[in-house]
Amino acid sequence: MGARDTLLSWIEQDRDKVIGFLQGFTRIDTSNPPGDTRAGAAYVANFLEKEGLSFRTVAPKQDNPNLVAAVASAAPKKHLVLNGHIDVFPIGDHSRWTRDPLGGELADGRVWGRGTVDMKAGTTASIFTYLYLSRLIGETAGKLTLTVVSDEETGGRWGADYLTSELGDEVLGDCVLNAEPSSPHTVRFGEKCMFWLKLKVRTQGGHGAYPHLSASATRIAASVIEALTEVETVRARMPEHVVSMLAKPEVIAAYDRGLGRGAADVAQRVTLNIGTLSGGVLVNMLPGECDIGVDIRLPPGITSAEMLETVRRITSRFPEVSIELPPRMPVDPTLSDPNHPMLGILQDTAEELMGARPAAVISLGGTDCRFWRRRGVPAFVYGPSPEGMAGIDEGVRVDEVLHVLRTHSLAAWRWLEGR
Repeated sequence: MGARDTLLSWIEQDRDKVIGFLQGFTRIDTSNPPGDTRAGAAYVANFLEKEGLSFRTVAPKQDNPNLVAAVASAAPKKHLVLNGHIDVFPIGDHSRWTRDPLGGELADGRVWGRGTVDMKAGTTASIFTYLYLSRLIGETAGKLTLTVVSDEETGGRWGADYLTSELGDEVLGDCVLNAEPSSPHTVRFGEKCMFWLKLKVRTQGGHGAYPHLSASATRIAASVIEALTEVETVRARMPEHVVSMLAKPEVIAAYDRGLGRGAADVAQRVTLNIGTLSGGVLVNMLPGECDIGVDIRLPPGITSAEMLETVRRITSRFPEVSIELPPRMPVDPTLSDPNHPMLGILQDTAEELMGARPAAVISLGGTDCRFWRRRGVPAFVYGPSPEGMAGIDEGVRVDEVLHVLRTHSLAAWRWLEGR
């Protein structure tokens, strides 16, 4: 039996084991914030230990441990890195869920719970891909590294950013494969970047009955938010070959199928989201403070520095407003070569398994792949559908979990084998 049939046989035999692992993973609260992922990392570590797979823990922040494991043939010529994250979005109001967000319930063909889609299903696929390929690595001329990180949802400073900055070639590799939610109908070779900032509005404030004595911070904030919509008119200088790719009818259809109608357009333009708004103390007080959490997504072809200048120009009309940037300036949008062999391998493999060829697209959301791409390492995303991601009653389809695992396992083998 060849490697292809062997891998598919192992996955079929382990079907219950894979889904059971995901259920147990889901039952561990790794919400970020607050961001303590030690129990989730311990769960993964325990699995690796039981399977006889060595690893090491890298924890630049004590409650955000990262796991790094590697296996290699005698003379590796290629180095593939698998990447997934442990942390998930906060649950929010438990009372709005009809299923236990930490239950990992298996029902109606899905595993239900917070983070099943983003991205405990994908991380499960990476872990089992690593398990299976570790058994075959001696038949290749390659090296396979698994990175399971703890800080993706809040920027990656203590996770992928740290690993790629501090561990160098140990984790950089020649290519990265990630299973963030993307839909089985798309392979992502690039992504928009997350340009986050806080706008702080400060006035004297006072009694609500005396609005003539001070401007209202919240009313100024409302005007600032309206003015910020101007950022969505900024046009990106996306490479022509990428624009042409995204304009193909089959690519637009794949975007629509996986991400909703209009997704192809959103992938190519600047978007604005006011994620948080906080101001005022009492209803009868004139607010002296209001903070605006701004999330601007930039497509390839526009830099964070350029967008910062645009925001500064807009906010300069409001002397009461100051800009607060995150500890590290956001990285720019990232692209890998859409003609890279791994992208073709993923497309060929997925088409072989499901009978439809996934389209090559740019991701609307950010992933840890950006940290590898900005260091010149090609990185690609192929994962389950994003349906329900970060929402109430999040749940991932079991058939998609297994499909992604099959695709990653076969694609990893084909890359390392050199086919």
